[in-house]
Amino acid sequence: MTSRGQVPMEFERFKQEYVAAREELSAGSIPDVAGVQAQLREMAATLSDETDLRVAEGLIEQLTAATPTDSGQSPEMAEALRVLDTADFDTGTKEQRLAALTAARQQIWAIADRAGRDSGAIRGLTRGLEKSEELLTEGPPWADEETAGA
Repeated sequence: MTSRGQVPMEFERFKQEYVAAREELSAGSIPDVAGVQAQLREMAATLSDETDLRVAEGLIEQLTAATPTDSGQSPEMAEALRVLDTADFDTGTKEQRLAALTAARQQIWAIADRAGRDSGAIRGLTRGLEKSEELLTEGPPWADEETAGA
């Protein structure tokens, strides 16, 4: 149980909910991004691992990029979002996960190179991937404080 009396959620379950919500937002079947973000934040609050929580928070913030604009979402943005949604960053060895993160980042940058006006927003989708790579290679920043105080 969490401090609020909630049952802890596994990150994989959170990610399934996140992907489903993002697909619905992308399709335009849910217009309320803020409401979806609030629901996902409630779910994320039940994650027991701090690293998972930080990654979840980053994903939630990126949801605004998943919503279609008045002119519609560019095909390149939709393709980049599909790369994020279909890649498996959560299973395998540390090296396999790092390779998956690197491959996805490279794919998204290649998409952004041909995207035109959306290139900056598409490149912005890789910020969460870079943070995940950093956490895998360097560990969470608070880990240094724990070892220094020991």
